[in-house]
Amino acid sequence: MSQLFVVTRPALVPGFQLAGVDAHGADDVESAQEMIQTWIHAGESGLLAIDDGLLARMDEAFIKRLDSAAQLPYIAIPGGKPLGEEASQKDRIAALIRQAIGAHITFKGKDENDE
Repeated sequence: MSQLFVVTRPALVPGFQLAGVDAHGADDVESAQEMIQTWIHAGESGLLAIDDGLLARMDEAFIKRLDSAAQLPYIAIPGGKPLGEEASQKDRIAALIRQAIGAHITFKGKDENDE
C-alpha cells in the first residue's frame, strides 16, 4: 500500500498530522537524511514530500541515492521561513518574481536599512 511521507520542520508536523498525513519532524538535514535512508532500506513505498529548505541542503550523493529509489519518489514542499540565513518576506517575493520573469525588481521605498 502506498503512503505519503512528509519530512518537515518539527513546528509544522502537527498541522500535517491533523490532516491525516504521516509527518515527521527533522531539526536538521542530517536527521532528515537518516530518517529517509531508514525508509529506503526498509523498502517503504509511497510519495515522499520534503521541506524545500531541508532538501536544498541535502548532500548531492544522498540526492542521487534518493533519485535511484524508485519505490519512494520525492517532491519538495514549501516549508515556510527559510532555514539558515534569514530573508525578509519582501526579499522572498522578489526572488520568486525574479525566478519567474527573469528580471530583478525592487519594491518602492525599500532601501538597505528597510526590513
